[in-house]
Amino acid sequence: MCTVAIYSRKSKFTGKGESIQNQIELCQEYAEKHFSSSDFSIYEDEGYSGGDVDRPMFKSLMKDIKNRKIKLLICYRLDRVSRNISDFSRLMELLEKYNVDFVSIREQFDTSTPMGRAMMYITSVFSHLERETIAERIKDNMYQLARTGRWLGGNTPMGYTSHPLAYYDHNGSEKKMYALSPIPDELKIVRELYHKYLGLSSLTQLESWTLENNIKTKNGKDFDKSILKIILTNPVYTIADKLIYRYFKDQGADITHSPDEFNDRHGLMVFNKYNEKNNRILKKDVSEWIIAVGRHPGVISSQDWIRTQELLQYNSKKAPRSATGKVGLLAEVLRCGHCGSRMRVIVYRRKSGTYHYYRCLLKERSKGSKCCVENLNGKRADQYVIDKIKNIGYEKHEFYHHLRQLKGNINDFTSFNHFKEVDLKKELKQSQKSIYNLTLKLSTTTDDTVTKYIIQQIKELDLKITENQFKIQKVKDDEVAVSKKQTDIDSLLNLINNFSAHTDQLSFLEKKKLLKQVVDHITWDGGQLEIVLLDKNALTY
Repeated sequence: MCTVAIYSRKSKFTGKGESIQNQIELCQEYAEKHFSSSDFSIYEDEGYSGGDVDRPMFKSLMKDIKNRKIKLLICYRLDRVSRNISDFSRLMELLEKYNVDFVSIREQFDTSTPMGRAMMYITSVFSHLERETIAERIKDNMYQLARTGRWLGGNTPMGYTSHPLAYYDHNGSEKKMYALSPIPDELKIVRELYHKYLGLSSLTQLESWTLENNIKTKNGKDFDKSILKIILTNPVYTIADKLIYRYFKDQGADITHSPDEFNDRHGLMVFNKYNEKNNRILKKDVSEWIIAVGRHPGVISSQDWIRTQELLQYNSKKAPRSATGKVGLLAEVLRCGHCGSRMRVIVYRRKSGTYHYYRCLLKERSKGSKCCVENLNGKRADQYVIDKIKNIGYEKHEFYHHLRQLKGNINDFTSFNHFKEVDLKKELKQSQKSIYNLTLKLSTTTDDTVTKYIIQQIKELDLKITENQFKIQKVKDDEVAVSKKQTDIDSLLNLINNFSAHTDQLSFLEKKKLLKQVVDHITWDGGQLEIVLLDKNALTY
């Protein structure tokens, strides 16, 4: 009897069609019928694409194959394992290296035969070609849709809403499509944002201007820099004219309309702008965009829109790096007691030296219109917090007591794990010795009944050996995790125990590390600092 791995995958969470459970059951039936096996290791990935191999259970399967725990891999269909030729080829090489056979029951491929291996590679190639053909058809269809200037759905940009339009197809049947229609009040704000940005030349200052003047998004929320950048980079607002045509042509974009159709009135529609990968939305390069003339009016001149893009790009290159100096001990834990915003460290230099203070981020963004808490002297605040922590007396504090208790629990667990590993290895050795003895007995017996009984015993012992090996590996993995946890706790206890006596010798980073690990947050309300320590639930084992 061999160890059989069953792998199943489905891109979407649904009970329809070839569900995960259906795939597993079909694979189990196949294994029982053709390999007389009921020893299954099941690996399920639901909600993951077959386009790449970054799937949790697939990676677990690969690890078990490399650890020689698997002798046969079965899947329902070839593309459940991979939809990429290079990934599939690497998988086949791995299976061959570790002597693992592969069966795809839908295509009836079995790599234990030369013909099965050859046919599988051929099918994989044709599957890849089919997907490329489908992708090309999708792109062609998107190109045709783009030429209509229609809105394909999703969140409409600020300044527009979508409305249905009736039309007739080539068969004379009435159809419905959607187009953008303007919302004048919102478009007025959009125009002001472009105008202000070109005047201020700064997203930060533009954000402050919107907060000072209580200008809201279409959803009634305050603007922040990320939302403003989305609006300022959206081609939907620019007027479709010859200048913008040349701009996108030079960028290598795929333009669906001729220059004559850029008529100085309508806005633009952009398709194929984003790509979803690993649950992240990534913006594609402009050269991959499909640009079309929309049915909605454009409101920003192409000249201003292009100037805006150039300014945004220039500013992104000269944006300052995050502060890396050794000031601002409280920067990561300090919050405004008025509005709850983070307080960031501001550094200024004088002939007499370098100084710093903390300022509420919302106060800074709104130039005092949304929050007016006083700035906090950095040097005094840092020293005040250090002195307070020195005098807390951690040996009496609940958090310190909990750390000590965790350390004791870890020591107990480590001892228990050690004895557990010793016992498992003894069992493993005994099972291996029993199989050896039974094998010798099997070689000398001629009685069929006795033979069957011995074989059954060997199978049971073999299963027990596999289980023991898995448990031993689990113990070793736990030991690694516990060792890291113990190192973290020892480091923290060492910092706490030596903090009062050796504060002046601790580096800035060591002090900062201690603060992050023992302080939940610190608030400043303009007159008083409040230090809130982590409770015992902040660190668990």
